[in-house]
Amino acid sequence: LIDIEVDRRTADRLNAVSARRRYFPFADEIIDWSVPLSDDWSYMPDGHSVLSGSGLLERLAPAERSFVERWEMTQLMRNIAHGEHLLNQGILAILWVTDPMDPSYRYLLHEVAEECQHMAMFNEWVRRNDDIVAADMGEALWGKAAGDGTEDLAMRLPAAFWVNVLLFEFVGDDFNHALKADPDGRLHPILVQIGKVHTAEETRHIAYAKAWLESGMAKLDDAQRTEVQTWTRLGAQNLIDRGAFLPVRFSDQLEPYLTRDEFLAARATSPAGPRMLRQLKALLGDFEALGAVDGATMRRWEDAGVFG
Repeated sequence: LIDIEVDRRTADRLNAVSARRRYFPFADEIIDWSVPLSDDWSYMPDGHSVLSGSGLLERLAPAERSFVERWEMTQLMRNIAHGEHLLNQGILAILWVTDPMDPSYRYLLHEVAEECQHMAMFNEWVRRNDDIVAADMGEALWGKAAGDGTEDLAMRLPAAFWVNVLLFEFVGDDFNHALKADPDGRLHPILVQIGKVHTAEETRHIAYAKAWLESGMAKLDDAQRTEVQTWTRLGAQNLIDRGAFLPVRFSDQLEPYLTRDEFLAARATSPAGPRMLRQLKALLGDFEALGAVDGATMRRWEDAGVFG
């Protein structure tokens, strides 16, 4: 069995909240899936679209803009579950080597169940938007290898696994909050409800991962700490190079509204990229304080201006 680096009191508290505040996405009072997907709504929160700030959305007729935003949201929903799939595989691997009497065992089962519901929730959105062709990320080629690697890492060096979890969940949390907030009431109600569900439950998941690192990083030897820092550098550099939380690629469904060149130019200058990188910098600052990223790497990124 492995040492669980989250104290029993924290795990008990998260268990109690998970049992008390449940958000089953197919209960009508949680998400009302009956609201029509009409052109009367917006489908991307302000400043988070790959087309934000380009003027391309503003030149479209309201119905056209609504479709283009719904197209983008559906691309994201199609692929956002991959990170949660890998997270679940890592957690399920950890459960093999966790004392079932430890309260973390029960909490991690809660987290797996919640992530499965999130995956079903995202998939339901994609299914209901069946007029949109949502592109995959080639997961049929890399998914099994990534899953096997995640399981191995979670059992061998859990701190590195939780670093990867936070690089996915914390960095993506800004988008969830933007869906939930909907300050001007223009977003489709289903998306607002998805944002509320996702934000509430991811808050617990983020808290658990941070608690593990806050305790566990100090107990690693030099070689283990160096490996965690390597995983942090690789994961963060991937986000920096991509300039986006998830890739969104042009498709022929957009051709009536904009050209490929216009799409690529807009994506390269969208404020969504800098917004994500600011979120990443905040997380990496926490990692540096814990020793999960080395100071030299942080200074190199900062000197290069990658965080804006």
